[in-house]
Amino acid sequence: MSEQELRKYRLTDVEEPTDEQLEALMHAAGEEARRRGAEAEAMFQNELEQLVSENLANYSCGNGK
Repeated sequence: MSEQELRKYRLTDVEEPTDEQLEALMHAAGEEARRRGAEAEAMFQNELEQLVSENLANYSCGNGK
């Protein structure tokens, strides 16, 4: 299934997808989920590192006591 066909296909109650179409749709959904998950993980790690750095700076300056 080409990228263009994949983008044009819509799941409806009128037409069942072929096995090839369903496989392509599931593959694309899986890739998107993995990409979004990796982005979210990277954002979380960056925020966590920033919070740790800020807290360490406050603690070492005596502001955390």
